[in-house]
Amino acid sequence: MTEPVIEPQDDVAWPVAVKLRELIGGALDGALGGTPAVVAVVPGRDVAIDSCCEGQAWVRIVRTYPVLPEEFPGGRGTPLDEGADPGAFWAVELGAGTARCAPSPDDAGNPPTGAQLERSAAELADDAGRIRRTVLCELKDLGQVESVWIGEQSSVGPSGGCVGQEVLVAVMTNVCVCEEEADA
Repeated sequence: MTEPVIEPQDDVAWPVAVKLRELIGGALDGALGGTPAVVAVVPGRDVAIDSCCEGQAWVRIVRTYPVLPEEFPGGRGTPLDEGADPGAFWAVELGAGTARCAPSPDDAGNPPTGAQLERSAAELADDAGRIRRTVLCELKDLGQVESVWIGEQSSVGPSGGCVGQEVLVAVMTNVCVCEEEADA
């Protein structure tokens, strides 16, 4: 079954999130932990990690806010009265991460070996390096992206047999939300 094409009325965050998902999907092809079975833009503040043993990668939209180029990545509010700056520059903060199966005790109750734990850590480090390289080297090449800021990369879990990592990224876009009005 073919999935329908989704085109939300968001010219700021959605296109950047989708493009980062595409870039990360390509970067994780052949990863040490295997190519993730699920690579998606996901909703919400927290990621529902449901497919970690098959490999799961995500991009989530953390927040979107108006910004002045000299203040990026810091946010600002903007007045909406007559003659106010309509926010031609928008920052989009994204979370990009992966989850894999966490090593767990065997059927006899023996804890994971040091080698199993280290293999798991190496898989996540490989994912993290691939995502970091994608953010730093490829995201800036998107037409609507003016600037890229990379934040902390932190661990997720282990929880429910899954362990992962996520990096926070902010991009400053050059999208004018009121473009039709500006042309009139």
